[in-house]
Amino acid sequence: MITQQQKGIFFVVMGTLLFSSKAIIVKMLFQIGLGALELQTLRMLLILPFYLGILYWTVARRGWGVTTRDVFGAVLAGVACYHIASFLDLQGLLYISAGLERMILFCYPAISMLFAWIFLKETVSPRLWLALIVAYSGIGLFFFADLSFGGENLWLGSLLVFIASVFTAWYMVANQIYSRRIGSQRFTCIAMIAAVVTMLIHATAVGVQDLGTFTAPMYGGAAAIAIFCTLIPSFLVSAGVKIVGASKAGIVGAVGPLMTIILSNYLLQEPLGWMHFVGLILVILGMRLLK
Repeated sequence: MITQQQKGIFFVVMGTLLFSSKAIIVKMLFQIGLGALELQTLRMLLILPFYLGILYWTVARRGWGVTTRDVFGAVLAGVACYHIASFLDLQGLLYISAGLERMILFCYPAISMLFAWIFLKETVSPRLWLALIVAYSGIGLFFFADLSFGGENLWLGSLLVFIASVFTAWYMVANQIYSRRIGSQRFTCIAMIAAVVTMLIHATAVGVQDLGTFTAPMYGGAAAIAIFCTLIPSFLVSAGVKIVGASKAGIVGAVGPLMTIILSNYLLQEPLGWMHFVGLILVILGMRLLK
């Protein structure tokens, strides 16, 4: 029989794998001429009706039951993760490989554990720290293997993605707090709708290309990112975090970079060497320590 912990870990892993495929599709869209701000705006416009519909359905079934304070917390978390962090992540992908982006972004579990320890008073067991060290030793090998190939503005791109990881860690902790108070569906919908609103304000203020002039592949790629790399995994991760907690969910999510590395090598011809495979083994060992 599947336990609640196993169910939570499964949700986080599946959500993470879907999130991880985003970088591959983004790089492909960049190659055919779609800009980062235009992509983010299209993505937000496409997902808005889904979150409005899901929030309406949830409230109709269970009532509102959300205080102003909880709304404010969910809004801040959503803007931080799905607007600011997502935008910085896309900007970083202009300069670095999909594999390296995933390596840096997934340093957020360490930050998430620190936030959870400080704000949630969570106890971090020695076994959890060991899992973190082993898993991130593997991710570090991936990082340095990619780093050796260099690239223009590599450090700028890496810095942008690292800042995105800090905002992502904050969201994971807020997710744990508010999902247990108002439910994961309400929290996710409020957070995402807030991010859509601020992203559209951002796009309007900066000015974007006419959204009706793109090609069919651009619209198709943006739709895939919106539905399969944003909508579905956002609910999977929120449900998983509610069950297993922010710290453990963050470490389980370390499987994401592995999928990105494999896909980026196959689809984008990004390099894959022996250090990547050693890193893969270390991350798998780290994941096993969570059982």
